[in-house]
This record gives sequence, C-alpha cells and structure tokens, in this order.
Amino acid sequence: MPSKVFLTKELFYENGDSGVYAFPATREKCDRCDGTGAMVNPAIDGNGITFEKFAEDPDFGEAYFRGDYDVICEDCKGEKIVLVIDRENSDPKMLGLLDEMNRVEWEIEAERAAERRALGW
Repeated sequence: MPSKVFLTKELFYENGDSGVYAFPATREKCDRCDGTGAMVNPAIDGNGITFEKFAEDPDFGEAYFRGDYDVICEDCKGEKIVLVIDRENSDPKMLGLLDEMNRVEWEIEAERAAERRALGW
C-alpha cells in the first residue's frame, strides 16, 4: 500500500493570523515538462519563438528540437512527478480558504501585470 503524502500550504485567515495546513496529496505527472523531467530553458523561448525564427536559422531549430537548450524542469526538479492537492479527500473549509487566497493572489498579479503594460515595461 502506498504511503500517504501531504502538501503543506501556508494559509492566511481573515483576522490576519496564518498557519500551515497539510493537505492530502497525490503524485501526478508534471504538466510543465509532460513527465520528462526537462524543459526548454525559459531564456530561450520564454517569450515564444516564431516559425520565422526557425526558418531564419535552421541550425537553431535543429538544436532546439534536439534538446540542446533543455534544462531541468523548474516545477518537478527533474523528478517527472509533482504533488497535487487531493481535493476529494481534503477538508472543504480549508480548500475554500486556499481557493480564496489563490483568487486574491491571481487578482493582485493581474493588476500588477496591467500596471507594467501601462508603463511599457
């Protein structure tokens, strides 16, 4: 029988307190690297690469697809799997708190991104 695993998250409560909660977790294939443990270095294609770039420099395209620019996956650290919260077996109240925290963080980051775009950064 596989051992139970947990994923800890710091939760912030409305009263300003915080605490660490251990959510039950499952092991899943890493989405970022598709379970290979490697990814293209974000410095190479972090802003996207156009078809024209490959057409202009066929040697670059060959090296790119051969994996010459690959680095260890940032999400799974080369392990090919990641821990994911097991939502079915988690406390609904704690999940609600986590979801609300994530929603607020997403809104803050979206606002910051809009400010950077407005400033031309």
